Amino acid sequence: MSDETLPQPSEAPEAPAGPYVYDYAASPQRQVVMPKTVPLPSLRTYEAEVKAAAAADEAKWQKMLADFETAKAKAEAEGKEAPKPPVRPVPRKDDHDLKTPWPQEAKDDDLHRLQERLVGKVEEIFEQAGELTCQVSKEAILEALQLCRQDIALNYEMLADQTATHYPAATGFAFSVVYHLTSISRRKRLRLRILVPEGFSPESACAVYPSANWMEREIYDMLGIRFANHPDMTRILCPEDWEGHPLRKDYPVVGWGQRDIAFREDRGGRLERIALQKAGQLGINLKQPKAE
Repeated sequence: MSDETLPQPSEAPEAPAGPYVYDYAASPQRQVVMPKTVPLPSLRTYEAEVKAAAAADEAKWQKMLADFETAKAKAEAEGKEAPKPPVRPVPRKDDHDLKTPWPQEAKDDDLHRLQERLVGKVEEIFEQAGELTCQVSKEAILEALQLCRQDIALNYEMLADQTATHYPAATGFAFSVVYHLTSISRRKRLRLRILVPEGFSPESACAVYPSANWMEREIYDMLGIRFANHPDMTRILCPEDWEGHPLRKDYPVVGWGQRDIAFREDRGGRLERIALQKAGQLGINLKQPKAE
């Protein structure tokens, strides 16, 4: 068989002129730079930061002393006047009327009652800015919710909100799921929290608080956390075939790119031109719709 009869490789089509991004994988909005994870708000984290800051300050002071001794010995060897000894800086007095609400030790009776009733299942309790926070083990969240709802001394009869946060750089967990409880009769609020690793399915709160149904569906839709024994664990905001979970830190801010849009009512092409113009400015991949 001659070379002329062999199938010749077809030339790659030229990319259309214009500011649009036609290579879906090379779109600049798909390049994700993972942000630094903020520390999980807790009393332990705050105490660790204070201890680390004190250790760094002490190390800095010891280095200043060592440098002084070195400079003093050198001056004596050269017959020069010894340098002045260093003076440890005094912390500035903070007399500002606005104080940072750092986490503090738990003093509220509700937090201590939860710690007593959930023996060994409470990981941490603390107060911050007048808010009560109780962190329980991820396997005991349903038991903690039932206790908050059914215990007469607690009586948190309403789940005001349920949400989650992604911590991609954390060690031992990937998400924190937070339950904001409200006691209408006692005019009090409580925050329950669990730390969840990737792939773990915490128990659904719908059995105790039916209002958790849509909240847990939104958490699943936005962050990908599934809840065990949920009556309808489906997406609530994005379509069922949507790729990824938009509130994760590894999700691009602008999104994965526009889906195909059929401008059925756009007979004159005005909406199409506006969409292509905006897509070119944002660097989003947008396929030009074609009439069937």
